[in-house]
Amino acid sequence: MKRLKVRDVIAKEVATVDPSTFLLDAARRMVQRGIDALIVSPLEKDEPFGIITETDVVDLFADEVDIGKVAVGEVASKPLFIVSPGMPIMYAAKMFRKGGVSHLAVFNGQEILGIISYSDVLNSLPGLMEQIYSEFD
Repeated sequence: MKRLKVRDVIAKEVATVDPSTFLLDAARRMVQRGIDALIVSPLEKDEPFGIITETDVVDLFADEVDIGKVAVGEVASKPLFIVSPGMPIMYAAKMFRKGGVSHLAVFNGQEILGIISYSDVLNSLPGLMEQIYSEFD
């Protein structure tokens, strides 16, 4: 049986946002597109990519931050946790746990291929269980 890899479960649509975008606008984009994270593009070539998630926005709002006046780049998590498309899904699951993050960016060299979330891994559990059971047959 084929081992489940990151490429098998990634969200292929990658939504990016400029770091100067206000959090409120970023939140609206997430809602409109039905996604829960945006990759924050670097301003300079040598800067790391970042990420902003719906949880980040909710936490800031709860802390009474005016999300209409704060730019995404000011609060984005950096650097991104990155995985490759050929990485086994079990390794990605370990990265979520050890890194304390809910999203991983999938890069192939310098190109963003997609994003994988903790829920993507959970949704792949039936396939993972099949792999485990098939090894005992």
